[in-house]
Amino acid sequence: MQKFTKISDFTQVITGGTPSTRIKEYWEGGEIPWLNSGELNQDIIKSTRNYITELGLNKSAAKLLPKDSVLIALTGATTGVVGYLTFEASANQSVTGILPSENHYPKYLYYYLKSIRPKVMDDAYGGGQPHISQKYVKDIKIPLPDLATQKRIAQILDDAAALRDKTKQLLEEYDKLAQSIFLDMFGDPVTNPRNLTKVKLGQLGNWQSGGTPSRKNSSYYQGKIPWLSSGELERMYISDSREHITQEAVAGSAAKIIERGSLLLGMYDTAALKSTINVAPLTCNQAIAFSKLNESKVNTVYVYYIIQIGKAYYRRLQRGVRQKNLNLSMIKSLEILYPPIELQNQFAEKIELIEQQKELAKQELQQTEDLFNCLLQKAFKGEL
Repeated sequence: MQKFTKISDFTQVITGGTPSTRIKEYWEGGEIPWLNSGELNQDIIKSTRNYITELGLNKSAAKLLPKDSVLIALTGATTGVVGYLTFEASANQSVTGILPSENHYPKYLYYYLKSIRPKVMDDAYGGGQPHISQKYVKDIKIPLPDLATQKRIAQILDDAAALRDKTKQLLEEYDKLAQSIFLDMFGDPVTNPRNLTKVKLGQLGNWQSGGTPSRKNSSYYQGKIPWLSSGELERMYISDSREHITQEAVAGSAAKIIERGSLLLGMYDTAALKSTINVAPLTCNQAIAFSKLNESKVNTVYVYYIIQIGKAYYRRLQRGVRQKNLNLSMIKSLEILYPPIELQNQFAEKIELIEQQKELAKQELQQTEDLFNCLLQKAFKGEL
């Protein structure tokens, strides 16, 4: 029978604070790392964007958290996210730190808290914004075997996480290789050092946007036709979606069947210029522009990559600083470098080879993710 112990019974729990941003002496020239809750997404925390001064630390609710503290986010979208601190730092009031002690192995606690995040999230949704308190964290009960067992379990999970992270790194290297090939063949799409001709997207194909069938007719969403939202524009190729609609839904709305091999571009907010190429017929909502590009004029893979590489620049150029969304007119007027089609095709051939290797790596990543999650669940049931 496992024995469960409250966190507050074996170590200290403290919450951070924010020095006044109106007092520059609290921030300028600061050397004390200061974390916000969003930075806990690093998992193993190795850096921070902001620093405060000794004065800022002493004149606020911020507190120093020692190396090997386990941090948990208290509020907002990151509620329940857990980070492991690899250096001494402070944090804001949305972060609670669980300090190291002689009674527990911090990495073991870190992994346990990661394993129960779904429950933490369930508990956090009591009203509007998700939130947990410092007291909630103190009252969390964990199985606390002897230190040797804690270390053994943490090491097994460390090894599984390292295997998963190695595969993630491989995927990142493939992306860097693709970008390197592009820059080598065509140069920077922003500065255009080779003075390549430019062309507007509107000259390369007929651009349209999708539509949303009425949510009042639930039968519209019981079909088999993929219906994309802009949040799903996360990978180069796509064939399916989270939601599916019927042929009647297409006929009764602005949604359209998009021909295979079209380029799809997000237009709204943070999804602006996120893109994908569909490898199967599908539909999309009005936040996405699409076009079956003229293959005699341009290679779709080339256009996909130049937009991805220059995305931040094109966003600023087309919508300015204050406007959050793009529209069809802006998409059509977006200018890209236009090298000879032969070079575009050569580039696409190289990219296809990289994409094949990426697909294998993605399958391996899924396997390592599954292994890690399986071990994570077994670890705290006494099954490791």
